[in-house]
This record gives sequence, C-alpha cells and structure tokens, in this order.
Amino acid sequence: MNVNLGGIVHLSTVDWPGKACMVVFLRGCPLRCPHCHNRDLWDGVSIADLSLIRNEMKKSIAHPHAKDQITLDESIRRTKAKPFISAFVLSGGDPLMQQEAALALLGTAKSLGLDAGVETSGYYPDRLSMLLKKNVVDRVFLDIKAPLKEHEYARATGLLDAGRRDVAERVSESLRICMSFGVPLEVRTTVFPEMPSFTELGEIAETLCMFKDEFPSHRLDAVVIQQGRPREREFEPVPLDELDAMAGSIESLGNVLVRAMPRAKLGKVDNPEPLWPEDGRTMV
Repeated sequence: MNVNLGGIVHLSTVDWPGKACMVVFLRGCPLRCPHCHNRDLWDGVSIADLSLIRNEMKKSIAHPHAKDQITLDESIRRTKAKPFISAFVLSGGDPLMQQEAALALLGTAKSLGLDAGVETSGYYPDRLSMLLKKNVVDRVFLDIKAPLKEHEYARATGLLDAGRRDVAERVSESLRICMSFGVPLEVRTTVFPEMPSFTELGEIAETLCMFKDEFPSHRLDAVVIQQGRPREREFEPVPLDELDAMAGSIESLGNVLVRAMPRAKLGKVDNPEPLWPEDGRTMV
C-alpha cells in the first residue's frame, strides 16, 4: 500500500506525554486554519510504501534513530534493552483524510506491540468510529479549536468565506464518539492572540462538561491549552500568565495543562519542540 507521507519523527516525548513515541505525519487536511503550523502538509504528494514505514517503526523500537555512529557494544546493549519507543502517533494534516492508510499504519503499530494514538481535527467522525471499532486506537488527541458553533468554527478553521457550515457538527460528533467508546482522550485547544477568547474557552469547557455528564464512562484524561506559535513572526504568542489564567478558569474539568515554549526560544527557531510539565500546570 502507498501512503502520502508528510514526514516521520523517530522519537518524540511531546506528542504522547509520558511515552517515547514515533510520529508519522500524513499529508492532506480539509481545514485551512489561519495560523496552522503544518500548512505545508495541507496538500502535495510524497508517496511512500507502507513497508518502508513499518521498517522505520521496527528500527525505532530497537534503538533510537540517530545520525551519530555508535559502537557495536552500544548497539548490542540497546537491542537487548527494553524497546526504545513504546507508542506510535499518527498525525498530519488530518491523517483520517487517508482512511485506508491510517487503518493500515495504526494496525501495523499494534501488530508490533506499540500503543497507537491518532491526532485529529475531528472532521471525519465516521472514520474515527471505524478505527475505534477495529481496536487499533489506544488514545485520541482531539483538537477543539473554538466553541462548537458553526460560525465560530468556520472562522477558526479558515472556512468562513468558503461557506462551510458543517465543521462544528462533525467535531461535536467526533467528541461524542470518543466519549461513548470510552477511549482515552486528550482534548487540545490552541490559543492565539485573537482566538479563542476567555469567553469562548469557557464555552468549550461547558460543552465538555455536558458530554462528561452524558457519558459517565468517558475517559477524558486531559484538557490541554496550547500556546499558538507563529511560523515566523506574524504575531506575538499569548503570554504564559494569560494561558495559566485561562487554564485556571476551566480547572473544574479536572486535569487541565498548559503546553508552551520556554521564553528564551519563542520565535527563534523553526518548528520548535515544546516541553510538557512534569507536575504543575505550566512548563516554561
């Protein structure tokens, strides 16, 4: 099977907090979010064979992917040690845009003994439901970008001028599916200077509370407030104290965290990799 591949991160400790994982990015996304950090993956073609990605998974399980040469003794030690990664995350774009590839990659990860997670915009609830029924997803990372109202969501996803009025409904259904299946779920909301506001974040929290009440067996483990980062310098990121205040305003949801870059690195490197807090709310 061929996959329209966007890229591979052989080792990440960020995409699945608490786990060392490999991340595969698939090309294609139905949204056009104004400040998308992965807009290079919206379109384009970069074909790779599934078997090649499977081989990369095997390598990352055995030892870290590194450019530096290592000694034979070190290679043997790593091979005999516990697997270097324990999880696999499928991201994008929105990886569910490539339905068959997503199923094949997640199934491959499970066959290799890895926990499998998927990062999604929630635009494809039927495809998400299919993956959950196939038991190839151990955790869902769901982006909720705005209150689940059509006008607000079309604005947040860059589709307002296109006249799209079904995005919020699709995301709401994806959330409902995750809650009803009881799959471990992490909801992520990225905050930019102009959206979402304190009030809009409160509306998102109200929706989550409503779904928690509707599905008592849900497994919503974390709500993450992410600091939106500029691709270059088109805006100043929302300050950490404001993000903390926003997180504090919805702390009744339970495990609410802030994901942000250290101050010294903001806007100074391309595609910087943020850190997760080990305890407390914010890592700076």
